[in-house]
Amino acid sequence: MSASKKVKWKEIVAFLKTKTFWVHFGLSIAAAIAILWFGLKLLDIYTFHGKTIAVPDVTGLQEEEAIELIKDKRLRYEISDSIYDNNREKGSIASQDPPAFSEVKKHRTVYLTVIAKLPEMVGIPDLSDLSLRQAVSILNAYGLKVGKLEYIPDIARNAVLKQKLGAGVVEPGTMVEKGTAIDLVIGSGLGSESVAVPWLIGKSRAEAAVLLNSLGLNVGSEIFTDNVEDQTATVFDQHPGSNNRNAYLSVGSSVDLWYKSSENFDFETYLSELKMVLVPALYGKTRDEAIKILQESGLKVENEVFEKGVKPEDARVYRQEPDNSEDAYIQAGKGITLYYRAIKDFDLNLD
Repeated sequence: MSASKKVKWKEIVAFLKTKTFWVHFGLSIAAAIAILWFGLKLLDIYTFHGKTIAVPDVTGLQEEEAIELIKDKRLRYEISDSIYDNNREKGSIASQDPPAFSEVKKHRTVYLTVIAKLPEMVGIPDLSDLSLRQAVSILNAYGLKVGKLEYIPDIARNAVLKQKLGAGVVEPGTMVEKGTAIDLVIGSGLGSESVAVPWLIGKSRAEAAVLLNSLGLNVGSEIFTDNVEDQTATVFDQHPGSNNRNAYLSVGSSVDLWYKSSENFDFETYLSELKMVLVPALYGKTRDEAIKILQESGLKVENEVFEKGVKPEDARVYRQEPDNSEDAYIQAGKGITLYYRAIKDFDLNLD
């Protein structure tokens, strides 16, 4: 090492031992700590460290009301999407992100999906010559509803002859609001036809309408109880067809429906109480056999009528009410009245 370099190194070491160096060094460390502390404080203030805001629940509110509530919480908002839903109030909030009551920082953006105020339009499809079942499926796919079914004599049985809106025939391609009901004129064939009334208890309003329409029947009067909303409306009663399953109607006839809310009414228990069973055939059975069959079917003996002088042990059933006509049903737990006579007094083929 050269002499000049040794001198410089000694000077540096000597300076590091001076009071001036250590004062400046301490001041530099203190300044660095102060700057770091001040920066962290500014970051906390900017990000509201440790301070959160609960996102308000604005679902179902009108857009203007929801925006005002969000602003009151010192949050931002953005309408991210607009959807069409005929069952919800136009202009109301369908969903939000973040969800209600989430803890977020000040000025966080809440993204809103709004129910469109202007109805969504769709062109009416051409249903001519299609079967009723096909027409119903296509209308549902287009977001349209089946209106009234009008049956007229025509060789094209169960085929769509015309499609109507209001009182007049409507041309395919005509623009209408989604959810509009399209009336159909259907060929009934060249003879009369009747169909069994389906069991609709426990089905949603939409399910009941589709099932009736598929059989060539219409929805008649609709009675909504308990302020039930359309999306929770479930069939509670119907006429005809609620007391038995033997009701038949001519195609084009209507079935009246009563609704209760599926959220507020115990349909599971109600349906179990309304369980329908096939009426058993008891003709020719002994008293013990008849009672056993009724018990196994979930039914009971309502009343027993013996012809004069007939003992129970010698009696056979010759009549019952209700009788066992084809597809005869009765509510479970109900009773059957049995009429007996002696086996020797009527002609019975038990084979």
